[in-house]
Amino acid sequence: MANFKIAINGLEELREQLRALPADLAREAGVIVQAHAQAAFSEMQQKYAEHDFTGNLRRGLTIRNEFTGGQFAVRWIVRNRAPHAYWAEHGTEMRQTTTGVGRGRMPPLHIFIPIAMRKRELMVQALAGVVRRHGMRVTQAELQSEAA
Repeated sequence: MANFKIAINGLEELREQLRALPADLAREAGVIVQAHAQAAFSEMQQKYAEHDFTGNLRRGLTIRNEFTGGQFAVRWIVRNRAPHAYWAEHGTEMRQTTTGVGRGRMPPLHIFIPIAMRKRELMVQALAGVVRRHGMRVTQAELQSEAA
C-alpha cells in the first residue's frame, strides 16, 4: 500500500525559534500549519475529482492532526492511502495481466507532490513571517536552503 505524507524535514533553526515563542505565538503558527495542510488537502481532492474513475484516490486522501509532543508542537499530515496512489502520482511503464493481456501505460497525474511542495513553501514563508514579526531574523537564503 502506498502512503504519501507531507512532513517538514530540516528547518531546524526555524523550529527552534518557534519553540521559543510564547504560547499565543505558537497557536498562531499552529493555525498557519493547519490552514496550509487543509488547503493542500482541498486542492488535492479537487484535482483527484477531475481524474475520478472509481473515486479510490479521492477516498484514500486523508488529513489528520498528529500531536508529536511538547507544549508548542503541531503537525498536520496529508496522506493518500489508496493502494495505487504511488502509481497514479508517478505513472507506470507498459503493463500486462498475468495472462499476458496488455493494459497499456498509466500516465502520471502529478497531483499530490506538486501541490504538497507548493503549499509547504507557502507555509514556510508564513511561519517565517510569524518569527520575523516578533523580532527574530530569518533570511530568504536560509529558507530556500532548508526547504530544498
